[in-house]
Amino acid sequence: MIAKTNDNLYLAAGGVVLLGSCIWAFLQQSGIERLSEVITAPASGVAYEPAPVALTTAESRQWAGPSSQPAGETWLFDVFTPPVIYYNTDTKKFTVTVPVPRKAEDPIQVVDTSMPAPYGLELVGVEQPLYRLQLVGYIGEGANARGNFLNVLTGEVIFGVKGKKLPSLNLEIVSFSAERVKTKVDGGTEIIETIAKAVVRDTVTGEEIPLDAKIRRPEGPLMATFKKVDGSTVSGKAGDVIALDGHVFVVGSLTSSPPSAVVTKSGGDLAQPEATTLVIPPPVTGPSETAGSMESQTVVSPPDALSF
Repeated sequence: MIAKTNDNLYLAAGGVVLLGSCIWAFLQQSGIERLSEVITAPASGVAYEPAPVALTTAESRQWAGPSSQPAGETWLFDVFTPPVIYYNTDTKKFTVTVPVPRKAEDPIQVVDTSMPAPYGLELVGVEQPLYRLQLVGYIGEGANARGNFLNVLTGEVIFGVKGKKLPSLNLEIVSFSAERVKTKVDGGTEIIETIAKAVVRDTVTGEEIPLDAKIRRPEGPLMATFKKVDGSTVSGKAGDVIALDGHVFVVGSLTSSPPSAVVTKSGGDLAQPEATTLVIPPPVTGPSETAGSMESQTVVSPPDALSF
């Protein structure tokens, strides 16, 4: 009896909900119908014309010129390009000019801090050219071993044994071997390693050249590479002549370790030839890293050195 009563209550509640839903849908029907109506925008008959926009900008401003600092007229610099500031440990003062120690009776010395005029050539490197064929390794061992040869002109790796001809290089492999031998290292310890060697013959001149897998075979004199003022490079060996900007540079003796080149410059505004030994210049550093090379001085940047 109790279960039947609950069922009746559920049915009555469901009916009430269904009736409420129907009434809500009927009330919303008029609003839904209005959404389907076509809305026509009012037309005034006047064509659209864009209205000009007046822009107002603030008056352009420029950075004010650098002004003198309280320390004196020489303390004149921009915020982006501060000067080199020196500290002299003898006088306990900062200065923007290079401090030159001198005696009281000596005349005042003027130090020229301007950059020197470019020489015209700057040494980039000195290298030993390689023979056109190099033995760089091997495959196998004993009678079955084959050599790995490098064509220096093209970068091609060539596998070859005795009797192989290389027409593009005018060479022929006369002999090749890769043998295990005993060698002594530091301390007298003996080790067994494979030594690869070859001999090639120039088919034009008949000259025979030994090759070793551990040692690169050089050929010809040392070659120096120079950089011009415009950034381009030029190479030359001892005795070569380089003409540049009205001057004549004659390449003299060269060394590869450390790289250096003796160059004689003549012509132009020079009264007589000048011989100079060029070396590879050190990396460029900022003023704060180089200006403090004099004794009793240090380059510092005071916290209040910049003015805005």
